[in-house]
Amino acid sequence: MKNKFRNTDSAIKAGDLILTEQPFAFVLSSKERGIRCDNCLEKGKVLKCSGCQFVHYCGRSCQRDAWGDHKWECANLKRVSPKVIPDAARMLAKIINRLSRGDGHSYRAFYSATSFRMWKDLMSHYSDLKTDQKRMEHFASLCRVLHEFLKDISLPNAVEMMGLFGRMVINSFTILDIDMNSIGTGVYLASSIVDHSCDPNAVATFDGKTINIRALRDMPCLDWNQIRISYIDLMQTPYERQRELLENYYFLCQCDRCMDDEQLKTVHAANCLNPNCDNPIVIPWKENCQLVMKPEQNGHKQNGYHDQNGQNHNENGIDCEENGQGEVNDNHKENGTDDVTRCDECGSKFTEEQKEIFVKAMEFTELHLRNMKDASVAYVDVCVYCLSQQRDVLHALNVTHAQTLDHAFDALLLVRMWDRALAVAAQLLPAFRFYYGDRHPLLGLLHVKYGKILLYKMDLENALEQLKCAEKILRITHGVKHPLYKDQLLPLLTQATLESS
Repeated sequence: MKNKFRNTDSAIKAGDLILTEQPFAFVLSSKERGIRCDNCLEKGKVLKCSGCQFVHYCGRSCQRDAWGDHKWECANLKRVSPKVIPDAARMLAKIINRLSRGDGHSYRAFYSATSFRMWKDLMSHYSDLKTDQKRMEHFASLCRVLHEFLKDISLPNAVEMMGLFGRMVINSFTILDIDMNSIGTGVYLASSIVDHSCDPNAVATFDGKTINIRALRDMPCLDWNQIRISYIDLMQTPYERQRELLENYYFLCQCDRCMDDEQLKTVHAANCLNPNCDNPIVIPWKENCQLVMKPEQNGHKQNGYHDQNGQNHNENGIDCEENGQGEVNDNHKENGTDDVTRCDECGSKFTEEQKEIFVKAMEFTELHLRNMKDASVAYVDVCVYCLSQQRDVLHALNVTHAQTLDHAFDALLLVRMWDRALAVAAQLLPAFRFYYGDRHPLLGLLHVKYGKILLYKMDLENALEQLKCAEKILRITHGVKHPLYKDQLLPLLTQATLESS
């Protein structure tokens, strides 16, 4: 199936599909091997390839469809067995094979009737890669693997190989399943034209290996120079988002959302002591805590990173903009000096003891969030204890609190603790809206899960409300033909409607 695109001279409505594309090259994640088809990526009963005994297919149809791409790989996988080739090495090998033996250099991926992208159009960031020690170590390890793996292909020279590697890592998309979990990686030539924003006006979703890009907002016309998706998870501080983009894509994001004072004031905020006031309170809680990086400070250029336009950016950024009213150094307690912390809405004053409780809650949670990030699953007891330390201390939209709720919800679903999961979901919804916006796949999926539990608990009125919210979002982000909408949401919505009538 070739890529399909939307006409550029007509008005765009929220939910319109503006680009559908098959991957130039893709690979199923090794953690999904044996439970998903290596061709269509569907989960289910699969059978091993009789040749390499490595890849799996759900049936003869997928095996035949994949053979043109797999036949060269099959012999090489069999030869190096039982060694397992890393995912990145397999992906780079597939790219090299397509470029050397197939249509890789001539293939055109259209995103309009007259505009297209080819492999050579992808940015490699060659100069950035050369100074990136972590990426260069990864590149060196991949080259060693490929020299052993690709005996039947003459590998490009070192400069060309680095260019291929750069194009792959900079332009790869993480392929997501129906639950927004990573199941693979793909390079999509036409889709790679879309730039990033932390306040995107479009979204990329997947149906198997097919990428679909849909508009999140109404637009007078389709201007690809103005289309933006998010490359990263948005539920982070602006500094963390910028840092991730710098490390992975070599540019400093300066979108309106990253520079928004209201978000800077909220992301590490304490709860106001007045139960009737929801104003976020800024309490510095660790040294050198940065919430945002800005390209200029006090009108002077800083040394540091350069973005794609060649602008110079300060690597270390600025200190925390803690109160949303200007640049405030997070280390203002120097030499024992202590400023009074009070709510600028209701005037509630924090004691030193109350500020210390906030600091300890933040430090404790940060440690456990870091540990859970490295683990395959979140731990119910740890999440519940962290939330108990945060109760009435961290603001409801504090990103540390939101991330804890997210981990807790996943953990509670895993152990089927439905009542606790319901309580967490109710708290998580406003945090998701704040960080992801009103039209985001993860928000829609949260409404689905919330509604499904409510339906199971026979709280029909609230279940119907949550599923209707999910329908409004997923109709825009996924479309009515996507399996998440068609096969998961609609049956639940129909059941809730019938049982509540």
